Amino acid sequence: MDASMGLPSFIIARGNAFQELEQNDLSQNVQNQSPTFTGSRVTANPAVPMNEDCEFNNVDTMHDFCCDLHDESRLFTECQINWHEKIHYTNDQEEQLYMFCTSECTFNSSDFLRPNRQSLNLRAVREHLESELADDADEALLYQTYIKCDKHAISLLPRPSVKQLAKRLTRYGCHPYPGLVMECVSNEMILNCPAHRFHESPQCKTSRDYLRECMHYVKY
Repeated sequence: MDASMGLPSFIIARGNAFQELEQNDLSQNVQNQSPTFTGSRVTANPAVPMNEDCEFNNVDTMHDFCCDLHDESRLFTECQINWHEKIHYTNDQEEQLYMFCTSECTFNSSDFLRPNRQSLNLRAVREHLESELADDADEALLYQTYIKCDKHAISLLPRPSVKQLAKRLTRYGCHPYPGLVMECVSNEMILNCPAHRFHESPQCKTSRDYLRECMHYVKY
């Protein structure tokens, strides 16, 4: 499989781009209970109660995508290089912008993003998967994942935290939607990866266990 098929865990590449967004949202509802952050990475904190935002507080799986169907893409790597020249981030908030812009760049390079920047070109997604995957079951799994995550990302756009992010992204001409899709796809691949393709590392198993519990609270 060509590496350009896979989309990284965005937040990417699970630098969890929601680390500051969700910390702000949680702080309004849970005093002294917020995600545990290690550098620019977010890790699951058992002190934070499970709620509809738990999908953004998963453990870090930076560059370990946990499923052989979900690899870091060549296009994503190229976009990382290009955007690093535009956003020389020195803190978590700047890195967040860098990762979201990298995400949109990847979608544009693959023609997955429609002109309105708030929906996927599912025909392009299907054609790409058909050309890159030999296994019909793998193709169907990923295609249905993109359909699901397209809808989920759209449902997240009205959230105050995402609106705040969108305002910060305007400085660089970027939109939050592609990053929301990428994070969703990454989580879904951790949850639904075929058993023989899942990476049985402690980190990936911890991430999968967390997401399984989290899905009881997330509204898709």
